[in-house]
Amino acid sequence: MTMPSSLQCAGGPPPAPRRFAARYARSLAVSLVCLGPAACVDHLPDQDLRILAAPPTARLSADILWKDYQTDRKKADGMYFGKAIVVVGTITQSGSDAPTDRFVLFGQNDKFGVRANLLEEQAGGILANIPADKRLTLKCFCEGLDGHVILKSCVKP
Repeated sequence: MTMPSSLQCAGGPPPAPRRFAARYARSLAVSLVCLGPAACVDHLPDQDLRILAAPPTARLSADILWKDYQTDRKKADGMYFGKAIVVVGTITQSGSDAPTDRFVLFGQNDKFGVRANLLEEQAGGILANIPADKRLTLKCFCEGLDGHVILKSCVKP
């Protein structure tokens, strides 16, 4: 028994052009779902334990980090935003071990500088052991410029 040609394709694969279009549409949808949120992120988590294992992508002084953001914010974001970096500098102000006050500031002018928000698990130890010369090295995720250059989840490397 022979089936009419119109019924033979009913259970089989669609013609090649329709198959390609369906694959392309699925690929595009997956790309938008995966890349869309990453492209729109402008804030990092305040406490991110991934910093403990993250290899740093740059090692620089707080002065250079500050100057990079003052010179070309977009370029600096491209180099540092969301990445683990090691920053060295002289502390001009520090917080306490209270939950909302765990930071050190590498001041650059009267009002602003590089603010390093400390990871809770290490904040007490870092704040209690600031060297006499106030020179400190931290590994942090960089969030970018918001008055201060904001660093998050900072730990001793």
